[in-house]
Amino acid sequence: MKKNYVKFSGLSLISVLILSSCMTEVEMPQAKATAVESEVVLEAAVTQDESFRKSPNGVVYMEKFSNQSITDPAKPYAFPGFGTGNATHLGIAYSFFNQYALGAPDEKGVVYTVAAPVSEFFGDEIADLGIEMGLLAECSKTVSTITTDGKGNSIWFHNISNKATFDQLGNITFEADVEVVGGTGKFAGATGHGSVTGNVQAADGKGTTLVTAQIYFK
Repeated sequence: MKKNYVKFSGLSLISVLILSSCMTEVEMPQAKATAVESEVVLEAAVTQDESFRKSPNGVVYMEKFSNQSITDPAKPYAFPGFGTGNATHLGIAYSFFNQYALGAPDEKGVVYTVAAPVSEFFGDEIADLGIEMGLLAECSKTVSTITTDGKGNSIWFHNISNKATFDQLGNITFEADVEVVGGTGKFAGATGHGSVTGNVQAADGKGTTLVTAQIYFK
C-alpha cells in the first residue's frame, strides 16, 4: 500500500517543530571537529576492547543527546536532525536522524512518524565520519538513525514507530520503538531492540533524547 506523506497547511507541523534550517547555536558534527563537553551527563565509560560482544545475553546500551532539528521546505513531512551527547561503549558521540510524518496532528495533538533514510540529509557528514554509504544501502531495513564516535564505531537504528504529542504551545514530547539493525567497528553485526523518549522545543527546534536498548551480536 502506498503511504501518503501530507504537506501541512496553516499552523503546519514543520513550523512548530523546526523553525530554521540554520545551524544557530548547535554546530553540525564534523569528522575532525573538537568535541565540546555536552550539557547532558551519562555515566557511560568508553569500552576499550570488544569483550562485551561475547556476552551471551547481550549488553545494555544507553545514549543521551542534545539535538537540533532542521527542515527542508521542499520536504515538510521530514523530521531530520543531529545531536551531540554520550553513549555507552563510545563516550562522546554524534547522532544523525530522519523520519517521515504520517499526516497532521489529530485533535489530541498526536502524530506518528516512521523511519526515513538518514543519508537523505546527512550523507556527506556521515561519510566524513568514516561510515561507508554503501554499507547503509546494503542494510535490509531503512537506517533512520546513526550514532557514531567518529572513530570508525557506529550503531544503526530503524525507527519502528514514533508517537509525538504537541502541547498548546507547539512543544513536542515523543516516545518511539526502535530496532538495532547494524553498525561498524565495535557494533558490527549488532541487532536488538530499544526505546526512545525525548522532546523538541517549538521556539528553536532544540531538544533531547534518551535511548535504552538491549544489543546482541551475531
